[in-house]
Amino acid sequence: MPSSHRGSSPSVEPSHSDVEKQENDVPSKPGPAPTSEYPDGGLQAWLVVLGGFMCNFVAFGYVSSYGVFQAYYTEHLLPNESPSALAWIGSIQAFMLFFPAFFGGALFDIGWFKIPLLISCSALVLFTFLVGQCTKYWHFLLCQGIASGFAGGMMFSPIMTVLGHWWLKRRGLAYGVIALGSSFGGVSIPILVRRLIPRVGFPWTMRILGFLFLALLTILNLTMKRRLPANPGQGFKTAWDHRLFTQNLVLSLYVLAGFFAFLGFYVVIIFIDIAAVSHGVDANFSFYLVSILNGVSAVGRLSAGRISDVVGSGNTVIPSLIASAAVTYGFPFAKDRTGFILIAIFYGLASGAYIATFIVPIYGFGEMKDLGKRMGMAMTLGSFAALAGPPIAGALVKSHGYSAAGYFGGTCMIVGLALIITVRFLHLKGAVIGKF
Repeated sequence: MPSSHRGSSPSVEPSHSDVEKQENDVPSKPGPAPTSEYPDGGLQAWLVVLGGFMCNFVAFGYVSSYGVFQAYYTEHLLPNESPSALAWIGSIQAFMLFFPAFFGGALFDIGWFKIPLLISCSALVLFTFLVGQCTKYWHFLLCQGIASGFAGGMMFSPIMTVLGHWWLKRRGLAYGVIALGSSFGGVSIPILVRRLIPRVGFPWTMRILGFLFLALLTILNLTMKRRLPANPGQGFKTAWDHRLFTQNLVLSLYVLAGFFAFLGFYVVIIFIDIAAVSHGVDANFSFYLVSILNGVSAVGRLSAGRISDVVGSGNTVIPSLIASAAVTYGFPFAKDRTGFILIAIFYGLASGAYIATFIVPIYGFGEMKDLGKRMGMAMTLGSFAALAGPPIAGALVKSHGYSAAGYFGGTCMIVGLALIITVRFLHLKGAVIGKF
């Protein structure tokens, strides 16, 4: 992450009227550059972190839990569908979690935040209820894959942007705490789903899940607050501004690196459950592997966030991606319960550290006034990797087994790693040691 902190330079605080307009989602007139010192703590800053935690619990926790849904659909609801076809549901959900980010980020930059957030949260709860009524493949694809994913994506991008309004020196720690939400969600949701289905059935399981989401997203809406002035002067017509990439080589290469990394990122998460069953592991235990992976990832997320504040987020991303690739290469060699538990633990640590830090460098690749647009466009481009990766891996599983899927995922991560190392070289101008 670039060491120069543009946002920390002194300037004029937003007036009371500006803040009032922004809270009511009424775009204000163009104002001065964002403000003086970042709080880096305090009640409201931590409330924003709490809201972000709830967002990640629901949005990312839901996506990270798709392995248990895929296993249930394979065994009970959609037994005639191929692994690749079923993987498309989770893949599209992950894709939609990132794809609308350019739209949500641009809305945030021009001053619209609270109303789109409320609409997105309401839609996610509604479509979670509707998943319980699904009976055909296209029903699940529409409700769980497309609609729930899109609603989650419209929440996620502005939440990650508003975090940058409140944190600078301890931004890695704040983002690490927020990222814990997806770990807690990824642990809780699979266990909740697996335990409830035999007792109350799949429809009522999804209704209970929807009510849980409703409670958490209510907290999210009550705690979110932007601090810096909006930038309505740029208008919404430039929601997709290619100049942010064509004029910034470092940003372009970093986004490309994220694309390759995410092509392979979900291979272990989605297939560890059904791979374990295929090797004779009891299905009543195998679903816990997703929860173990997501639970252990909490350690990786929090520790990586704290470390990144000291050594730099980019310097933390590199070793976490090396470890993630190594475990993905090792995934096909797991043959029994112990092997799959070890894969879940080590991939949880490595992938958790990557998720907690990969987005933080983007805060420093430009000015704060277009942060929402910059982050949104980066997430949108990365979404195509999340869309393509799991189905490609599913097709490889069907044709060549889990070995091919593991080698595919690991190689994609290695390509991403090479690009990030190139970005580091350019940023530090060839220096071996330096904060990135």
